[in-house]
Amino acid sequence: MNIHKIYPGSAGAGALALLHIGEAPMPLAPCIRLVNGNYCIPQHYLQYAQTVESVSAILNDIDAVDDILLFCGQDDSGLYLQTGCIGPDNYKRKGEAGKRRIVYGRRWRIDTYVPTSEVIQTAFLAIKKACEHEVRELLTIHDPDTGCTGTPFSTHVDLPLMTRFPELVRRAENHVGQAAVETWLQGVRFDGRAMQVDDVAIRPNGNVIVDIVFADSPSPRARTGFEQLPMTVVLRDFSEAALVHEIMNALVRHSDRLVDEQFRYRGFARFSQHLDPARLMQLSVVTRTAGLPDAQFELVRTAVNYDTDTRRVPSLGAGMLAHKNRHALLQQGELGGHLPIGLLAEMEAAEAG
Repeated sequence: MNIHKIYPGSAGAGALALLHIGEAPMPLAPCIRLVNGNYCIPQHYLQYAQTVESVSAILNDIDAVDDILLFCGQDDSGLYLQTGCIGPDNYKRKGEAGKRRIVYGRRWRIDTYVPTSEVIQTAFLAIKKACEHEVRELLTIHDPDTGCTGTPFSTHVDLPLMTRFPELVRRAENHVGQAAVETWLQGVRFDGRAMQVDDVAIRPNGNVIVDIVFADSPSPRARTGFEQLPMTVVLRDFSEAALVHEIMNALVRHSDRLVDEQFRYRGFARFSQHLDPARLMQLSVVTRTAGLPDAQFELVRTAVNYDTDTRRVPSLGAGMLAHKNRHALLQQGELGGHLPIGLLAEMEAAEAG
């Protein structure tokens, strides 16, 4: 029974009106009074039935990075969201430099029972990873011996091939003096922009701090926010390879920070550093502790959460993966939580035998 519909003019009815499509209170769910006087039914006291319509409505309320679209659909495997990135081809051929195209990221699965906040956070992660993918393709190294330019941090480099022949990609251990840093970045570019070392400082603990400045790009392709890129990296290993790796890491962090501030749901920047962590903690405490002393509702909440956890349980796997997972789990002895489906069946069969 939905107790919040009994009294149409009550605080509970007002809280019910705030719910998103696909959300409904658990039976006997409490209505929480916030410090600002408003009432709500927290998301962890709700049940969810996400559909293409509800997920589409959520994604429609998200504003994020320019030229990244969010799509929602359903296939034989269930609901999903997906990014579409509009921009120039990072591997453009001659004569195609000015053309823009749309490319699509992987499909991020959405279970029907997940909270609205999880759908929003999945979109946030999908956008971050789409931006990171682009950033990784914009850092290039030119080889003066062959005249070729490549993208060492692209996610398209053949990883299974590297595992077979690691000697092809391992770095040489060539630790050299500080003066050589100026030459390490001669062939390195980001978005076509050359890099120069502005300053180098060696700390007492052995770490090396390198300040880097970027030249202008002759034909910029990076997203808004990369125009000004003064950069400082910290090296614990003073080598050419370590420097380039740390530059790539710094560029990814910069991309992530841009998304943190630009990503908005209904105009609210949930992941912005302008939010106060202490006040976020206080809100979490208020919405997670109120109502729990009610014994009847606690039984309902425990049962609903147990059912949700049961739906998340994966299969043990197949072949050697199943053997690996089985071995790791059985080493734990008595283990709480839900065991993988295959392992649970094996254990029940062994007990019956």
